[in-house]
This record gives sequence, C-alpha cells and structure tokens, in this order.
Amino acid sequence: MHRKFNPYTRWFGEWAGHGVSRTDVEVFTRLVIRPRLADQAVEFVVESMDAQSSKLVHGVVATMGVGPDGELRMAVLSTVHGAMVMPVTPDDPGALAIEGTSVGGNRVVVSLVEEDDGLMLTSYWKKNEPKAEQVGFSNVKLKRVTPA
Repeated sequence: MHRKFNPYTRWFGEWAGHGVSRTDVEVFTRLVIRPRLADQAVEFVVESMDAQSSKLVHGVVATMGVGPDGELRMAVLSTVHGAMVMPVTPDDPGALAIEGTSVGGNRVVVSLVEEDDGLMLTSYWKKNEPKAEQVGFSNVKLKRVTPA
C-alpha cells in the first residue's frame, strides 16, 4: 500500500449515521472505505437515503489513487454531480478534503474529519462564481459499524 494512504487506513470499514442534506432533508448515510486494486487504491462508497422514505438522495463511488506527480486524487462518480477528478487538498491530520468542479459547473467541496468517536462528512456545492450562494449541502455524523 502506498505510504500516502497511511493516514486513512484506520478509517477502513463501514460507517453509518444520520444528518441533513440539501433542503433540510433528514438522511441516513452509509460509508464504506476499503483498499482496492491490490492496495493501489482506496475506495469510498457513500449512499445517503431519505430517512423517511429510504429513497436514494445522493450516491457516490470514489477511488483515491496516487497520480504520476505523486499527489493524491479521487476519481468520483456522483448521482448529483456526475464524474469528476478531485485533488486531495494538502495534508491535515485527521481529515481528508477534496475539491473540484462538477459536470454542471458547480464547485464541490467535501471533507471527512475525525470528530470525537466518529467521522463528520460534510459537503457543499455552489456555482463556480465568486459571490455565488450554496446550492446544496450535506452534514452527517458517522459512527463505525464494522472495522475493515
């Protein structure tokens, strides 16, 4: 496994929790983080369902790898944003942050941060303009369900 993945290996496993998404929709979110492709990548699968109806609100499959320049990037497929390649922002102990532009022209910012005994998954997106307001957001506190 590449040394750049070391800060995230302790997150391997399944996580779940409740939070809020978009226009104050209560969601139940499941996150699975695991090594893939003979330890050459780390996969993140996120499914956020409406807590009342269990319908999918947002789904994401992302694979993090090391680029030819030695930097971490994520190839992201999202039911809301389409396909993106999102660089991992500079190292921050206990956190993972990615940022990029969606197919629809929105600036998308996502972070996973160690908080107390879990992970806080936050994201927001807005038009890629200096004074644009947020179009959507998500804030979910996740607790470990199963280890890797």
